[in-house]
Amino acid sequence: MPFLYELTLAEGEPEYTVLQHLVPAGTLGGTGQAVAVLSDGGMEYHLPAPRQGLLVAWFAESGSKVDASRAIARMVCEGERVAVAGAVPQRLG
Repeated sequence: MPFLYELTLAEGEPEYTVLQHLVPAGTLGGTGQAVAVLSDGGMEYHLPAPRQGLLVAWFAESGSKVDASRAIARMVCEGERVAVAGAVPQRLG
Protein backbone atom coordinates (compact mmCIF):
# COMPACT_ATOMS: atom_id res chain seq x y z
CA MET A 1 0.00 0.00 0.00
CA PRO A 2 1.58 3.35 -0.97
CA PHE A 3 2.01 6.14 1.56
CA LEU A 4 2.88 9.83 1.34
CA TYR A 5 5.66 11.57 3.19
CA GLU A 6 6.85 15.15 3.28
CA LEU A 7 10.56 15.61 2.55
CA THR A 8 11.97 17.85 5.29
CA LEU A 9 15.36 18.70 6.71
CA ALA A 10 16.49 16.92 9.87
CA GLU A 11 15.99 18.76 13.15
CA GLY A 12 18.95 20.97 14.00
CA GLU A 13 19.89 21.69 10.39
CA PRO A 14 20.41 25.39 9.57
CA GLU A 15 18.41 27.37 7.04
CA TYR A 16 19.35 26.72 3.41
CA THR A 17 18.45 28.26 0.05
CA VAL A 18 17.20 25.94 -2.68
CA LEU A 19 19.44 26.45 -5.72
CA GLN A 20 18.20 23.74 -8.08
CA HIS A 21 15.78 20.82 -8.30
CA LEU A 22 17.64 17.75 -9.60
CA VAL A 23 14.57 15.50 -9.77
CA PRO A 24 11.47 16.92 -11.45
CA ALA A 25 8.00 16.27 -10.05
CA GLY A 26 6.65 13.01 -11.47
CA THR A 27 10.04 11.26 -11.30
CA LEU A 28 11.09 8.29 -9.16
CA GLY A 29 13.98 9.01 -6.80
CA GLY A 30 16.06 6.35 -5.08
CA THR A 31 17.04 6.17 -1.42
CA GLY A 32 19.96 8.53 -0.91
CA GLN A 33 19.64 10.04 -4.39
CA ALA A 34 20.28 13.79 -4.53
CA VAL A 35 16.99 15.50 -5.35
CA ALA A 36 18.06 19.14 -4.94
CA VAL A 37 21.06 21.42 -4.49
CA LEU A 38 21.00 23.67 -1.42
CA SER A 39 23.29 26.44 -0.18
CA ASP A 40 23.98 27.82 3.27
CA GLY A 41 25.43 30.98 1.74
CA GLY A 42 28.99 29.68 1.64
CA MET A 43 28.87 26.03 0.62
CA GLU A 44 26.64 23.93 -1.65
CA TYR A 45 24.99 20.66 -0.59
CA HIS A 46 23.03 17.82 -2.15
CA LEU A 47 19.72 17.04 -0.48
CA PRO A 48 19.30 13.22 -0.46
CA ALA A 49 15.93 11.47 -0.48
CA PRO A 50 15.60 9.47 2.77
CA ARG A 51 13.51 6.78 1.00
CA GLN A 52 12.82 5.69 -2.55
CA GLY A 53 9.64 7.17 -3.92
CA LEU A 54 7.87 9.13 -6.59
CA LEU A 55 8.45 12.85 -6.10
CA VAL A 56 4.97 14.25 -6.76
CA ALA A 57 5.29 17.91 -5.76
CA TRP A 58 7.88 20.53 -4.90
CA PHE A 59 6.85 22.99 -2.16
CA ALA A 60 10.12 24.98 -2.24
CA GLU A 61 11.05 26.68 -5.50
CA SER A 62 14.55 27.75 -6.54
CA GLY A 63 15.59 30.73 -4.41
CA SER A 64 13.35 29.75 -1.47
CA LYS A 65 14.64 29.48 2.07
CA VAL A 66 14.00 26.14 3.82
CA ASP A 67 14.54 24.83 7.33
CA ALA A 68 13.40 21.84 9.39
CA SER A 69 9.97 23.40 10.01
CA ARG A 70 8.99 23.51 6.34
CA ALA A 71 8.24 20.64 3.93
CA ILE A 72 10.39 20.82 0.79
CA ALA A 73 8.61 18.21 -1.34
CA ARG A 74 6.02 15.43 -1.21
CA MET A 75 6.91 11.85 -2.10
CA VAL A 76 4.86 8.66 -2.51
CA CYS A 77 6.49 5.42 -1.36
CA GLU A 78 5.49 1.80 -1.84
CA GLY A 79 5.11 -0.57 1.08
CA GLU A 80 3.96 -0.38 4.66
CA ARG A 81 3.88 3.08 6.23
CA VAL A 82 7.05 3.81 8.21
CA ALA A 83 8.48 6.88 9.89
CA VAL A 84 10.75 8.80 7.50
CA ALA A 85 13.64 10.70 9.03
CA GLY A 86 14.46 14.26 8.02
CA ALA A 87 17.13 14.63 5.34
CA VAL A 88 20.68 15.69 6.16
CA PRO A 89 22.28 17.67 3.30
CA GLN A 90 25.63 16.34 2.05
CA ARG A 91 28.38 18.82 1.18
CA LEU A 92 29.47 18.84 -2.45
CA GLY A 93 33.11 18.21 -3.27
